[in-house]
Parts: sequence; structure tokens; C-alpha cells
Amino acid sequence: MKISVKTACGFLCSMAMHSMAFAIDCENEVQLSAVLKQADLSYSNSDLVDCKILPQQPNLQLIAYAEWRSEPHEPDVGDYVLSLIALDHQTDKVKDVYHVKESLVSDAISLESIQLDTAAYQLSLDLRAVGVRLNYHGHSQPNPFSMQLLNLYDLKNKRKVLDSLIVDLYRAETDTRCNADIEERKSMLIMQKTKTKNFVDIQLSSKIEQYEMYGDVENCKEIKRQSSRQKFILKFDGQQYRVPKQYKDDFVY
Repeated sequence: MKISVKTACGFLCSMAMHSMAFAIDCENEVQLSAVLKQADLSYSNSDLVDCKILPQQPNLQLIAYAEWRSEPHEPDVGDYVLSLIALDHQTDKVKDVYHVKESLVSDAISLESIQLDTAAYQLSLDLRAVGVRLNYHGHSQPNPFSMQLLNLYDLKNKRKVLDSLIVDLYRAETDTRCNADIEERKSMLIMQKTKTKNFVDIQLSSKIEQYEMYGDVENCKEIKRQSSRQKFILKFDGQQYRVPKQYKDDFVY
């Protein structure tokens, strides 16, 4: 009796497909609304959302939902309230909801989108944090600005353990035609072997590019590029990871 590889693969593939059968599409309003209803939330197209399967718990899909809440009588003024929803995508049932207390600011520098970050933020033997990246943009033509913030959340104990760390940054002063002074900064987090308060230390490593643009619209050139690096350690103080005092102004929003 022959057992073909194709048959075995077909069984495994069908199992894999079954495990993913109920993963919702975040862009599908009907599916998303049904899940939000279980979490006592209502869908609106003014809200921000992202969805990802949790690598360490592949039966769970995490949904980050930022609900826009405007000021009374001022629909364009307000902030976002974030909820993190764990959905068992095999049963289509919400397993847990974390309504984050702290709001997400959106003002002159507006919050445009959010992204779940499920990298291996293993803070202790039994805690792997989940990241949410917040993408902000300014709308000044003479002073274009954008940044990405990273928050880390402990879903088990429903608490934020890293708050508003600036990981990517772009800013410039320009005449809107060509001439400009520009700074770009991109950072990554590296988990360390050392610990503070039983949580691993985290190194932030940044690459910084500073340069100028010179000329006019038809002949615009880059000049005076300088590259540098910045590193420092984030340590847990029992409540949150803290940026060293000398770097707060540049790395905390």
C-alpha cells in the first residue's frame, strides 16, 4: 500500500487551513464589527485598526482597535482610545479584552495609523510583551515631520510597560522648493542578557542621518551628509521601562 507525500501534505495543509479559517480580515467591516460587538465596541471608519496572529499562540488573533473620541461640539478635536482584543480564530470568540486607560494623543501632529508589533519582546521567562507602533505625521509644508512611536503592553496583567518611545523620526526645515535641513533617525530594540527588577534590559540602537538639500526645483542636490549612531539602555523600574534622563527630550513623545 502506497502512502504518497501528496496525501500526507494534503492532510497537513487542510489542518493548517482549518486553523486559519476564522481569522478575520481587518478590512472586512462585517467581520470586524462582529468581533468588536463582543468587546462592547462599535465600528467606525474614523477609527484605526490592525490585526495579527500571535506567533507564540497561533490560535489567537490580536486586534488593536483605536477608537476616535472627539470633544463635544468639536468633531475634529479629540484623541484615540486603544483596545487590544484577543480572538480565538478557531471558534470566532473573543477570549480577552484589554481597554488601555491611557489615550493616544492626536493633535497638530496627527495619528495616522497603528501597527501591531509581535517581535520577540521576551521581558522575563513568563512574559512576552506585544508592541503597538503609532505612526504620526505633521502637515506643515515648511516643516515636514513624521515619527513612529512604540508602546509595549503586558497583555496578561493588562498594563503598559513602555510608553511613547520614538523609534523612527523624520524632520526638516525647508523653503518648500528644494533648500532644506533634514534629519532622519531609525532605531531598533535589542534584548539584553542583563536584568533590572527581574525584567531584561533593552538596548535602543539608532542610526541618525543629517543632510542638506541645496538648489532649486530643477537642480536640487543633497550635500553635507553626516551619519552617526546613538545607543543607550532602557531599564525597568518596577512599573515601566524608562529612557535615561539625558535622552528623554529626543526619544520620548
